[in-house]
Amino acid sequence: MSAPGKVVLVGAKYHLPYVADGVHLTNERYQHMGEDCAKVYRRVILEGKAWEPVRPHTVTRAGAVITVKMHVPALPLVIDITIVSDPGNKGFEWAGGGETIASVAITAPDAVAITLSAAPAAAGRLRYAFTGTSGALGGPTTGPRGNLRDSDATPSRFGYPLHNWCIHFDQPVP
Repeated sequence: MSAPGKVVLVGAKYHLPYVADGVHLTNERYQHMGEDCAKVYRRVILEGKAWEPVRPHTVTRAGAVITVKMHVPALPLVIDITIVSDPGNKGFEWAGGGETIASVAITAPDAVAITLSAAPAAAGRLRYAFTGTSGALGGPTTGPRGNLRDSDATPSRFGYPLHNWCIHFDQPVP
């Protein structure tokens, strides 16, 4: 379903700490989420501009290397393991044959290369921030998450980094 200009996805929230129930954010992080929403509101409603979060634009494969060209609101892409702990492979997962992810690297200001242990014999799926463990801590420590964000330097009234984090996705790879 598509509704250009009618539905606006601000972005992910896995980078925000949750309280012990693993469902609700801490009070400070609701404030942070409000600033994320206000930033996008200003752009879309007040400035009349389009908005898209960090997300895959195209996914291609050459041998064992999958390249994801991303839509990035504020270049360049960054792999951040300080704000969000690394769930393994920076949040990327390969669902295909017996191949595993050997490395994840930013190869351009708007591109990520995921190198598999071998070239897959068949099509598969590339997932990001897709699975994770849940539990008492919830959120960015144990839940589905990734480490890919942009370099947005929008100032926060409360001192929060207002980067845009890549949204969860599950993309077919030929």
